[in-house]
Amino acid sequence: MLRMRIDIAELAGNLLLFFLVFGMSATVDISRMKEQLTNRKAILTGIFLQFVILPSLGFVVVNALNMNHAMGITLLVVTSSPGGSYSNWWCSMFNADLALSVTMTAIST
Repeated sequence: MLRMRIDIAELAGNLLLFFLVFGMSATVDISRMKEQLTNRKAILTGIFLQFVILPSLGFVVVNALNMNHAMGITLLVVTSSPGGSYSNWWCSMFNADLALSVTMTAIST
């Protein structure tokens, strides 16, 4: 019985996260996303930061803090796979360029 409650809670959490991400992405106009694809400076800066700087910083932190294998690998995985729903959520919260964030998420996926 307890396992069934956990499964229902997990399913409800996943559904809520899906609708949150879908709702934010649905507010972005397709023409704004296409416009962002031509913004080479922003796209190249984002790609450089997401795929070079962030994983490098994760590697430096793992080595500097002398983390155990499980924590170190976890941090490296998180810093090597940026973007996604949380970046879109933060952009929405702080009134940043949500179209650029959704475009970067689409490119990095």
